[in-house]
Amino acid sequence: MFKTKKILSLLLVALMIFSFTACAKDKNEVPASGNDNLNDKVNEDSNNNSSDDENTIYPFKFTDDSGKEILLEKAPEKIASGAPSITETVYAVGAGDKLIGVTEYCNYPEEAKLKETIGGYSGPNVEKIIELGTDLFITDYVADDVKKTLEDAGVIVVVMATKNYEDVFYKISLMGDILDKKQDAGSLLASMRSRQDAILNTVNGLKSKKVFYEVWHDPLMSSGPGSFVDEIIKMCGSENIAGDAESAYPEFSVEKLIERNPEVYLTADDGMKTVEDIKARTGYDQIDAVKNDRIYFLDGDVISRPGPRIVEALEIIAEAIYSEVFKGK
Repeated sequence: MFKTKKILSLLLVALMIFSFTACAKDKNEVPASGNDNLNDKVNEDSNNNSSDDENTIYPFKFTDDSGKEILLEKAPEKIASGAPSITETVYAVGAGDKLIGVTEYCNYPEEAKLKETIGGYSGPNVEKIIELGTDLFITDYVADDVKKTLEDAGVIVVVMATKNYEDVFYKISLMGDILDKKQDAGSLLASMRSRQDAILNTVNGLKSKKVFYEVWHDPLMSSGPGSFVDEIIKMCGSENIAGDAESAYPEFSVEKLIERNPEVYLTADDGMKTVEDIKARTGYDQIDAVKNDRIYFLDGDVISRPGPRIVEALEIIAEAIYSEVFKGK
């Protein structure tokens, strides 16, 4: 049983790394907060078809992250999602009733678990997507042959590969345009910005702390440049000690971990380890985060999905780094 659980955890880690490595390829520097020109970007991509404040005007044209120009003649009625973050975004903008298929990893919100499963770790089930009568398949990655098969069957394929924190907001706005849910998307974005600003105002000016995020323990892996966790730690005004690594999800030696001596140790609550397990590792007793009981287990889904819960990821990471400030709030 334990071996099976470990294999599943390894597969999920691999899936997360694959997804975010793909998303990080075109990572650009963006402001940590603010919503400047967000709607202008959407309008420009869509040839101003979304200029109406309440409803999308169809035909609606935009360019997806594969570089393809997409033309929607009308609002999609049957949507299939190829990623948990896509599923969460569809629900968050109020179009969950149009969602007819999701991956086996789409577990939020609860209603998503009741939808038909159209794929898993090995990729989307093309036959199932077509069988369900899908008119729009939205995913963060799709192989060329799969894309061609779906398009030949009349399914419109949209690639949404979120590049960074700020891009999450743009993609939510674009999703609202695509699904004729502009008002819902606008309300969601306003709420997210408000929560974000509250957190950033709280941590503004606080002393920077050295932070380590453990992605996997054997071998030890962390979140480096190009990962969402790295970006969020920096937004909080602190230092990711793996921030100078050569990849988004690098292996990180225990020797370097001890040398850089993080004050805060973060990791996902994957059910494979406990605080005591981490403390018992060879050499870890030399680390300040271990000495001072600053080891925190976070919700892995929240901090790894570039969707509407990204601000919740900012909140829980900020609260872990500056627990003494947020205590009692």
